[in-house]
Amino acid sequence: MSPDPNPELPEVKVEPVPEPLSPRAPASPPSRSLLARLFGISIWGSLKLLGLCILVGFFVLASQFNPSNPDVDMGAAIANVASTTLAALGWGVRNFWKPALAGAAVVIPVWILWRLVSLPFRK
Repeated sequence: MSPDPNPELPEVKVEPVPEPLSPRAPASPPSRSLLARLFGISIWGSLKLLGLCILVGFFVLASQFNPSNPDVDMGAAIANVASTTLAALGWGVRNFWKPALAGAAVVIPVWILWRLVSLPFRK
C-alpha cells in the first residue's frame, strides 16, 4: 500500500529537461592544393633548409667538384666528398677537445652554481 499524499504539500510537476543542443562538429580545414602540401614550409624550416644547402655546398666546393667538366665522374666525386668529410671529422676529433675543455672550465662551474641558487625555486 502506498502512503496517502499529504494534503498540506502542494503537488509538484516535474517537466522533462530538454537535452542540450550538441555543438556542431568543427568544420574540417579546407584541403590544401598539391603545391601547397609539397612546398609549404615554415620560416624555421626554410632556415634549416638554407643551412643544409650551405653545408652541402661547402663540401661540394671543398671536393672541387665541377659539373661542367666533361670528365665528371659522380662516383669519384662522392668518394672525394666522403674522404674530405672524414678528414674534417678527424681534424675535429684531434683539435676539438681543447676549446671544449676550455669552455667546460667556465660553463660547468657556472651551471653548478646556477643549479644550487635556483634549487629552492624548483619543484
